[in-house]
Formats: sequence, C-alpha cells, structure tokens
Amino acid sequence: MKIAFLGDSLTYAGRWGDFFPNHEVYNYGVPGEKSNEILMRLPAVLDQKNDLLFLMMGVNDLGEGIEPSAIIENFSRLILKVKNETGSKLVIQSLLPVNFEMFPSSVFDSAKIRDINSLLKSLCEEEKVTFVNLYPSFSTYSNELMKEYTYDGLHLNDAGYRVWKNCLQSENLI
Repeated sequence: MKIAFLGDSLTYAGRWGDFFPNHEVYNYGVPGEKSNEILMRLPAVLDQKNDLLFLMMGVNDLGEGIEPSAIIENFSRLILKVKNETGSKLVIQSLLPVNFEMFPSSVFDSAKIRDINSLLKSLCEEEKVTFVNLYPSFSTYSNELMKEYTYDGLHLNDAGYRVWKNCLQSENLI
C-alpha cells in the first residue's frame, strides 16, 4: 500500500517509513506550513496516486492568529479536492495539545484547539471522511500536551511519535 503523510513540522519529523516498513510511505510534511500552503502543495501530492493519505494541519494557522473558521474552510477545500481528484482514502487527524509551561504563547489557546477538533470531527462525519482524534492520547487533564511526549511543548519526541503510531494502528488504519 502506498501511504502519504501530509502536514507541517509535526508530520515532517515523524519516521513514518520506519514505523510502517511493510508499506511504501512518503512524508510530505513541511515545517512551518499553514493550511493554505498545504492546499497549494496538494496537487503534487495527489499526483503520486497514494492509496491512503493522512493529514494534520492547523496548528501553525493558530500560531499566526488565523481564525478556526478559516482553518476549517481549508480542511473542507482539501477534502473536496481529494474526493474529486483521487481514489485515495483520506484520514484527517486532530490537532494536538500544546504544553504552555514549556511553550509559553499568547496565540495558542487550548480551547481553540479543542474547538477546531470538534468542528473537524463534524466536518468529517458530514463528508464521510475518517477522523482520528489523537488529542486525548496526548492531553493532560488540564488540556496540555504531556511533558513526556514533547521536547519543547509543541513538537513531539520519540515517545510522542510512538503514541501517534499506536493510535493509527489501534484504529486499524495501517
């Protein structure tokens, strides 16, 4: 099976080929990208005719102050393009929490992250696209990224990526 991972630095740093050695795996993560930039790159990814496409995007949008409604609109546009232009199965992955003690920020907001995830889940149900809610596996009771899964409060360490891989496997997606 030909599998693509599309997203920002969180996707980019994943060792997806090592995690899923029995598949042909491509990593289309680009550090710092926002959802509109990922949309612009989408045609080149779709040209690769992947069987399965995993997508995570939106946290950099929040970092730039982009409103959740605009982020969801970009997800919607991406879903339509994938549905209309390929036979690829699309899997939308939730945004992950941020650890504000390690990554102090006035622009990231755990309530907005949870709101986007809720809107994403509804959009995926409406569009009949698979949604994987990774958030609970990474979140503390105070809605922060668990320290043992991050090295800076935003990005994941090896333990965090193993949790992500296990989430995808437990959903029987790979």
